[in-house]
Amino acid sequence: EAAGVDQAAAQHRDPLENLRLGLEEAEAAGVDQESLDHVRAKLASLEHEVGKELTLTIRLAVSGAIVTLVRARCSDTASYLREAVLKELGESGVALHFLFRSQVIKDAMTLGEAGVVDGDCIFLVQTPLSCLTASFDGTARIWYLQNGDCREMLVAQLGGQVQSAIFSPNGNTLLTISLDEEGKIWGAESGELLCELGGPAEGRINTGEFSSDGRWIASASKDDSTARIWCAERGRCLQRLIGHSDEVKSAVFSPDCQLVVTASCDTTACLWAANSGVREKAFVGHLDVVKSAVFSPDGRLVVTASMDATARVWDAGDCGECLRVLSGHIKAVNSAVFSKSGDRMLTASFDGTVRVWETRGSDGVLVRDGQCSVTLPGDNNVINAATFSPDGSAVLVASGSECVKLFATETGHCIHVLCGHEDWVRAAAFSPDGTLIASASYDKTARVWSTATGECLQVLAGHTEPVVSVEVVSS
Repeated sequence: EAAGVDQAAAQHRDPLENLRLGLEEAEAAGVDQESLDHVRAKLASLEHEVGKELTLTIRLAVSGAIVTLVRARCSDTASYLREAVLKELGESGVALHFLFRSQVIKDAMTLGEAGVVDGDCIFLVQTPLSCLTASFDGTARIWYLQNGDCREMLVAQLGGQVQSAIFSPNGNTLLTISLDEEGKIWGAESGELLCELGGPAEGRINTGEFSSDGRWIASASKDDSTARIWCAERGRCLQRLIGHSDEVKSAVFSPDCQLVVTASCDTTACLWAANSGVREKAFVGHLDVVKSAVFSPDGRLVVTASMDATARVWDAGDCGECLRVLSGHIKAVNSAVFSKSGDRMLTASFDGTVRVWETRGSDGVLVRDGQCSVTLPGDNNVINAATFSPDGSAVLVASGSECVKLFATETGHCIHVLCGHEDWVRAAAFSPDGTLIASASYDKTARVWSTATGECLQVLAGHTEPVVSVEVVSS
């Protein structure tokens, strides 16, 4: 099973790198040099093509109007195109996506991999961005970044406080969870309360996450050591996940919605079948509370974060073995997540640092040991939030200060320090296309920043108590 994980991971390797490695292996194996000459010629030809400069026309997908001409290379990605378009259009509260031959150019895909050649036309699709905030003032707000409009929902009454708010995958509804452990689902456009998750008879919830198709919600409870799966449309409990012996800290769906992974104070994480609620395996090995557990983007791995100062990588397949222990933090690890590509992980710890780890080596094989590749310091030895940019090239850190910091993933170099808040920043997030950053602060505001320049573009003022949750989505 582990070999299968390694083989699948190798498929994500750069095709040119595959060819280079294959050539090296053939030479080491003593293959006749004359037989390899055509391979060397092919490699040299491909490397030449990758290095060539392309002149591309960017047009609006709706009208066909020319936006700009861009000079790029085959090895550039959609992020490079976004930077060029932003220089021409400026920041406007919209997400930028690029179409070529009716297909979206994905963030991790190079222009060469997309089949783009010199002289081609690429179409630009702009989708409005919305920012969702939750506050201790008992409300959640949706801010429409293109025109500055705001919609408010009264989530918790009589002095209640909201601890989180998230959009459903399609952006039509949102889930809020208050500190009195009530979950509510709202219509994003209408602002109306659509349904509530359970009630006193079905237990309280302290976390909630949508499935990737938006049909279900997984919640964790500390009252009865269970997790639950809910119908996102009606708020009805579909499954109780029973098996932990202490409070459940988190519950998250696999990318294909078939499994749920839970993290618990009983020092274990467990894997459950979503359709039946049957526990399929328990991940045993941590020595203290497991704070969080999440799947890799391909669903093959799970990473757990624990109060025992480690994170662990597990095989989510049949064997369920621990593949790697991420050691180095000196205090509890509060969270661990994968990059969107799955090639890296980051851990955030109470020791005041964020660490970046390679999931796979340069050969595409799963890394089983070794130290972290980069350590990022937090201000005042506090980490409130840490996340990868959508393309994985940067890490955003909100720590114990009024500033948010943006670091280069490869080197740990600080790219921008985003200053402007008047109190500590509690949360921070990227827009889906990575062009914007949103931050939430105890100063009762949220702010929107340019990822490229670090400039503050909007101050979202209106909450009357600290803002503790923030998310940006495209409509």
